[in-house]
Amino acid sequence: MNKYKVFVLLVTLGLSRICFPAQIEQEASIAPSNKDVERTVPIQFYGTTSRYLWLDKQQLTNQAYDALDFISTASIHGLFPDDYHYTTLRQLTPPQDEDTAQRFDVLLTDGLLSLIHDLAVGRFNPIEADPHWFIPAKTFDAADFLQQALLSKHLKTVLQSLIPTSADYHKLTEAATRYQSYVDRGGWRKIPSTQLLHPGDVHPHIPAIRTRLAFEDKDLVLTVDNHSTRYDSSLVHAVRRFQKTHSLKIDGIIGEDTLREMNVSASTRLKQIKINLERRRWLPRTLGQRYVLINLASYKLFAIDNDTKKLDMRVIIGREKRPTPSFASELNHLVINPFWNVPKKLARLDLLPKQQANPDYFHLQAIRVFSKKNGRRIEHDPYLIDWQSVSRRHFPYILRQDPGEHNALGRFKFMFPNQWDIYLHDTPDKQLFNESKRSLSSGCIRVEDPEALANFTMPVDRSGKSIEELINSKQNLGRRLADPLSIYAVYFTVWLDNNQLLFSPDIYQRDQRMTKLL
Repeated sequence: MNKYKVFVLLVTLGLSRICFPAQIEQEASIAPSNKDVERTVPIQFYGTTSRYLWLDKQQLTNQAYDALDFISTASIHGLFPDDYHYTTLRQLTPPQDEDTAQRFDVLLTDGLLSLIHDLAVGRFNPIEADPHWFIPAKTFDAADFLQQALLSKHLKTVLQSLIPTSADYHKLTEAATRYQSYVDRGGWRKIPSTQLLHPGDVHPHIPAIRTRLAFEDKDLVLTVDNHSTRYDSSLVHAVRRFQKTHSLKIDGIIGEDTLREMNVSASTRLKQIKINLERRRWLPRTLGQRYVLINLASYKLFAIDNDTKKLDMRVIIGREKRPTPSFASELNHLVINPFWNVPKKLARLDLLPKQQANPDYFHLQAIRVFSKKNGRRIEHDPYLIDWQSVSRRHFPYILRQDPGEHNALGRFKFMFPNQWDIYLHDTPDKQLFNESKRSLSSGCIRVEDPEALANFTMPVDRSGKSIEELINSKQNLGRRLADPLSIYAVYFTVWLDNNQLLFSPDIYQRDQRMTKLL
């Protein structure tokens, strides 16, 4: 928090003099906090008389108690109360002399301002914490907020208004509390590496697996013979529930992936939940009445209308070397039976080798070849080009695929302004949606049911024709939406689906960077 804003705030509220002794400067500079430098700079105030913001005759006011209580709940949100001076403030309560009173007053102001900021817009700067997060940060002035809050008779109520109101956020805070209890109990033991285990198998590690799952799974009914080495039916059901919760293939087989997820520690899961609480605080307070939300980490798309989920479908996103960023935009038009204007990089790196290996490839895929001369586009017969003499570095052609069953964009393309030329689209490769890991594209997002999404984005066409009729026309048609939709691509590795907490793999390693900040 900018120290001059704090000074202005306190002067506005009638605080004429607060000094910041050297020992407080030292404490503020070494406090276990990862906040940016500006917010950890010691705060100093000067004046001629001594009055306080949180004290009356060196006794805590009701607002001071409200502020302390509010700071004490920081852990509910995956934050650390001591980052807001909580333990020191409790040690200084009640102040025994003027110096202690001044220390208390300044630290409470500083801690509360920091917590107000962190709950409202997030603890970390999104750009620094996740360079692939391009959703604009909210504008918020913590000092102005506190100034107005202190004028209210109910400070605690005003402070609580900062907390995100979404059900998902509150479910995550409950999960953080639950996993903190697992950590406090010592967590679970690591299961040794083992062979592939199928239902009915007998193995000495089965009791350890049963104990591990029972730690979290209250529905796992432990048999009387808890040391049984048989992979029985009750354990199969628990394994399948675990696989669903951790975005694994739900087959009841304990293989390398399932065992790896079982061996993720409770403390690591807790950090993962805290990271995703932070990401939710980065989002706008409200996403709009009608919007499309894509969770990249879970490969899912949701269409929301008036807080009701209208669509829930699988997506395919950019592979790890060409990751899809987190972004916010407005979906403003769609194309039916689109051409595919092949991106230059994709043409050079992906399609050129296929044509070099098979001279019929462009013909079979209805890909046409063009070049530009004097501003005019000239079409070439791909059979008359010596493709072996064309290289990735020297590729003078423009590739375009005509609409049709082979078109890489399928029957739909959904467009929105963005700096990466990303769009949503259909695909002829429907079988890929059955893969559990779907980071397979070059950055754009393929959707499982584009017709349903088209009907959601454009309920009525200006021509009066249905979406199906427009498809069947086989014409390349563009439609601008009368009511553009907000669209968000986020990266939540812990999320809620039908009120169930789910974990997704950190496919882009974006959690790793934030873990270091925590």
